[in-house]
Amino acid sequence: MSCMPKRLPDKLFRDQGTTDSPDVLRGAEAAERSASQRRRVPFRSRDAKGFAPPLVVAGVVGALLLGFGVGKLVVVQGGGPAAPEVTVGSPTMTATVMPSADATLVPWDGPVRDVPALAAEGRCLSGTGFSPDPPSNLVDDDPGSLWRCWGSGTGETITFTLEPEVVLVGVRLINGNTVSTARYLAERRILTVKWTFSDGSWVVQPLAANDRQFQEVRFPPTTISGDVTMTVLDATVPGETSEKNDAVSISALEFLEVR
Repeated sequence: MSCMPKRLPDKLFRDQGTTDSPDVLRGAEAAERSASQRRRVPFRSRDAKGFAPPLVVAGVVGALLLGFGVGKLVVVQGGGPAAPEVTVGSPTMTATVMPSADATLVPWDGPVRDVPALAAEGRCLSGTGFSPDPPSNLVDDDPGSLWRCWGSGTGETITFTLEPEVVLVGVRLINGNTVSTARYLAERRILTVKWTFSDGSWVVQPLAANDRQFQEVRFPPTTISGDVTMTVLDATVPGETSEKNDAVSISALEFLEVR
């Protein structure tokens, strides 16, 4: 009696690579998910420390160019001890300057001497505008006098007249009422002033609120052919609540030229 050979299962003759195979389908889906994930990977810097994309660099350069819109670019460089409790920029900090082929944009860092102002004028914003401590006190060479205006101080201005064609490189001032020791902490102290020059250029000077010495700002040599205006941008609250302490003061001020 002959033996019939056993029939092999049909599944052994199927093409294992056919797309009908569940294993192949799962493999294709995994590959597609991997490709999709690769497409969603965010941009990473070529440098592990961070490499600024071209758009960021272009934005920084564009911001610097805006400084020319009101005249010429003026770079801030302050001097004097910092106040730990003040949150604004300390006058001891020096602004970071991008390399430039134009040396006129670099703040003067050489020796200086004070140059006297010929006159100082301004009216207080509160009340009648008159102050018993007028701006002229800042140019009278009297250490016992000061300029003071009542109120918050924001927006107060003083216009100074100097010799024609003087070349300024800095300004220094004593912030607050140091003429009366008891009044210094009781009154407001100025936090920021803006200096505007006759050619339209300007510089912002941050001030420490607890420094009774001269605080100085340097800028590139600037030829003055007209007036110089100081504007108070910000001040502290009064140290004491009495109405007589609601005032801002400057006890001394000096303009600086190259020595």
